[in-house]
Amino acid sequence: MTITDLDEAILGPAALEPDVPPLVPDEGADNPLRSVSIAMGVLGCFETEAELGATRVAKELGVAKSTACRMLAALAAGGMLERTGSGRYRLGLRLFEIGQLAVDRLMLRELALPVLAELREVLRETAQLAVPMGADVLYVDRLESSGAGTMFHTELYRRGPGHSSSAGKAMAAFNPTMERAILARGFTRRTPFTIVDPARYRRVLDQVRKDGFAASRDEHTLGLSSVGAPIVMPRGDRSVAVAAISVVGATSRVLGPRKIAVAQSVRRAASRVSLALARS
Repeated sequence: MTITDLDEAILGPAALEPDVPPLVPDEGADNPLRSVSIAMGVLGCFETEAELGATRVAKELGVAKSTACRMLAALAAGGMLERTGSGRYRLGLRLFEIGQLAVDRLMLRELALPVLAELREVLRETAQLAVPMGADVLYVDRLESSGAGTMFHTELYRRGPGHSSSAGKAMAAFNPTMERAILARGFTRRTPFTIVDPARYRRVLDQVRKDGFAASRDEHTLGLSSVGAPIVMPRGDRSVAVAAISVVGATSRVLGPRKIAVAQSVRRAASRVSLALARS
């Protein structure tokens, strides 16, 4: 559920009680920050209580009961809350999933950083750590190469399309949710070498599953190529990619004569982080 959805659910004819100051001081009633503030307040009410009803929430926040009812319903529709048989609410599994994801990603960065540093020094190429973001990849760590000819300079936390990167392919091959998201969104051609045919893309992912690593040759930026491998964690009866490690550099270096050595190094690095995550 987006902030806009929450705005539509909250900012209607119902308003704060006349004698109660707004939750966001000095802001107009139509300011989107108001609905965000109310949502945060509602969730905060559950820090000390397992279940709450609209009357109690309204009293705690100093808002009209109708406002509390609409916010509780909106949060429940987004999975942040669940309605019990008694008509009251409790924290939902979606909120737990998001919180666990934040914890996992913090732990992931801590475990991966020394592995990335070692990979960069061994290969003398830029080493990256990425996580899935729908059909995109989000680079949460990047160690620039200290070697000559470094060509890849971008800000940390950059989000990019998953279909044209080795990290994206590596994760999509072992993460059905990401694969479906990429196929549903379609393929944007970034260079003449970008894979834009869905059937071909599926064949590439099949090969990634066999090899344990993915390559992107000039697909995102001409002259630059990368090799990535998935970081996996057990999910039920299968292992699912939660991140990927990749190295990027000039195509002649990364996918030249030492391609096999690069791929083996990246795959070993990703396996080390996967094992560390499983033990943590």
